[in-house]
Amino acid sequence: MQSTNLRTYCEKNGLVFHLHVVENQIPNTYLVLESLVEKADSYDGIVMCSVSMLPNDPAIRKSIVTRIIEQGCKLHFTFEQILVSSLEDLAELEELVSLVALSTSQQLLTNSLDRSSI
Repeated sequence: MQSTNLRTYCEKNGLVFHLHVVENQIPNTYLVLESLVEKADSYDGIVMCSVSMLPNDPAIRKSIVTRIIEQGCKLHFTFEQILVSSLEDLAELEELVSLVALSTSQQLLTNSLDRSSI
């Protein structure tokens, strides 16, 4: 499903879809993303399904995104329909990540309260 989403996004935005990669399921490990960062200067863009796929740690996230941008590569996020192509965009990305985290926390709290009232 993610592959279809990525392929469709690329087609609609005039991007060449090469091959999707999948991160390992080890928490807080971003080996595949780091390998893409190392080669970012050879890509026009990196397309991800969501900002939620970025590291949770703000310092690590900012470092990764900054290194990608500094190599002239753009980051696309299909679910949120945003493009990060400059360091100015990084501030907006961080704001969005904060809002997503807040929304997730709110949902977890609501679910917890709903279960405790049963």
